[in-house]
Amino acid sequence: MPKLLLIDTFNFLHRAYHALPPSFRDANGEPTNALYGVTSMLINMLTQVKPDYLVAALDGEKPTFRVEDFTAYKAHRKPMEDSLASQIPKTLDMLSAFGVKQVLVDGYEADDIIATLALGFSGKVDVIIASNDRDLWQLAGKNVMLMVPDKQGKLQWVGQDEVFARLGFPPDKIADYKGLRGDPSDNIPGVYGIGEKTAVKLIEQFGSVEDVYRNIEKVTPESLKEKLLENYEQALMSKKLATLIMDVPAGVTLSDIKYPGYDKEKVLAELSKYNFKSLMKRLGLLPDEDKKSSPQQPDENQLGLF
Repeated sequence: MPKLLLIDTFNFLHRAYHALPPSFRDANGEPTNALYGVTSMLINMLTQVKPDYLVAALDGEKPTFRVEDFTAYKAHRKPMEDSLASQIPKTLDMLSAFGVKQVLVDGYEADDIIATLALGFSGKVDVIIASNDRDLWQLAGKNVMLMVPDKQGKLQWVGQDEVFARLGFPPDKIADYKGLRGDPSDNIPGVYGIGEKTAVKLIEQFGSVEDVYRNIEKVTPESLKEKLLENYEQALMSKKLATLIMDVPAGVTLSDIKYPGYDKEKVLAELSKYNFKSLMKRLGLLPDEDKKSSPQQPDENQLGLF
C-alpha cells in the first residue's frame, strides 16, 4: 500500500537541540543546532521511507484536557529555553520549503493528532510514525509501525510484536499499564506503591484498570488490594492522561497530505539562509563552485540522530 509518514515534530526538535552543540550559529550569531538536526533527520526519513503522504504534527499552544484535569501533568518539565524556542519558526519554514504539511489543533498534543490520523488512514495506507516517544507505541498495529532512533542514532522498527516483546503486553494495554504504574516522564502518578512487575502482573491477570477494580476481591495480597482501593480515582485518571485521543478534529483528508516531493529551488534557498552546505551536498544542491570547499557542519555519522 502507499505509505503515510507522520512526524512527531517537537520530539525531534528537542532531540536535535540536545544532541548538537550550541556552536551551530547562522551569520547573525543565532542558534541553528535544532534546525540543522531536524532538517538532517527529515532528509534521511524522506530518503528511507519515500512517503506518498506526509504530515508534521505539532503541539497546540492552548492547554490540553490533560492539564485541565491534572495540573501537575508535565508540570515538572523546565520551560523551553529561548535558544530552542527561537528555532521553532525557522524549522516550520524549513518544513514548508520541503513541502511538508503541518497540522496543529489547539487543545491537543501532537501525539493525539498522530493517533487520529494513524487510526483514520491505516486501512488505506501503511502508517509510519517517526518518534522516540513511547507513548506512541500504543498505535503499533497491523498497518502501523514506528521508526525509532536509539541513543546511538541507529534506526529501529517497532511494531506490535516488538512492543509485546519489550513490555510484556500488547500496545493497547500501555495506557492501562501507566494507569497502574504511572509515568514519571509525564508526571502521571499511577497507583502509589505499584511498580513495573506488579503492574504487568495485574494486566496479565485482569486485562485493564477497570477490570482490576471489577475483580478487586480477587487481588492478592491484601496490601496490594488496599493500595488499589486507596488510589481508585487516581488510577482511572492516570489511565485517561496516558490514553491517546483518536478523534481530534484535524479536518485532514488523504488528498490534503499527498506528498509529491519538494521544490529544489525553495529548499536550496532555505538551506542557503543558514549555510547548511553539508545538507545541500547530500541533496545534490551544492553549487559547483562550493563543492570543493569543506562544509562547516559535522559528519552526520557523528550526530547521534538518523
